[in-house]
Amino acid sequence: MKKILTAAVSATMFLFVAGGAAIAQDEEADEMRAVPVETYTCNFQQGKGPADLEPVINEWNEWLDDEGVDDYFAATILPQFYGELPFDIAWLGAWSDGNAMGRGTDQWVYESGDLPAQFFEVIDCNSHTNFVSMQVKEQADTGAEPDDHFVLNFSNCSLKEDGGGFDAMMAAQNEWNAYADEHGFVSSAWIWWPVAGETNNDYDFKYIVGMPDNTTAGANWQLFAEGHWRKSEEMFEGILDCDISRVYDGTVRRRMTAED
Repeated sequence: MKKILTAAVSATMFLFVAGGAAIAQDEEADEMRAVPVETYTCNFQQGKGPADLEPVINEWNEWLDDEGVDDYFAATILPQFYGELPFDIAWLGAWSDGNAMGRGTDQWVYESGDLPAQFFEVIDCNSHTNFVSMQVKEQADTGAEPDDHFVLNFSNCSLKEDGGGFDAMMAAQNEWNAYADEHGFVSSAWIWWPVAGETNNDYDFKYIVGMPDNTTAGANWQLFAEGHWRKSEEMFEGILDCDISRVYDGTVRRRMTAED
């Protein structure tokens, strides 16, 4: 199963990232678009903390503005609920497509001057991973203006051997999306397929749920506690096997301005 999924992910990466193609869940559904994502997991150097990173991020943003980069999104996340602390801070970055990823990587490697050294004076990063990201749920419109803060839940998930595969998972996901919106859940969701740099081979993809803030996360928690967990269990039972989620508080550091 793992070899089959690895081949499928490699094909997906080629079709979505390199070729810019898209797939549909069914004839009625919207097309899914794949986006290249990178993550760094890091610890603060001795005596350093989040405040020391702010001026470096500001200078990095000024450099990207000067370079005319408008196709990269960035955020930092800090652990909120976790087991053994795996890192102090993580960097999440996303490009508009694979072409932007290639250009941006070359700019960072060859044209960024002493910016990397400035970052590494504050943080020490022990992983740099590339994923293919696909959004599987859009947040229902609440009328609220988005700000620069958010909450993410991460779980490592695998498709069960006899669970119907990715098609069954997406059928359950689409059913859950309609149910969640109808019953007042406020969230978005993505799946991230690992492509490069991942050393943990014990899962198929990361399942990520995003919420605007901890107040919203608490309201969703309460809805589950009032019995809606049963519907989620009913829809995904037999299809997915996921571990216990980790929760992170996020801050947007840069937004894309390029048109899709």
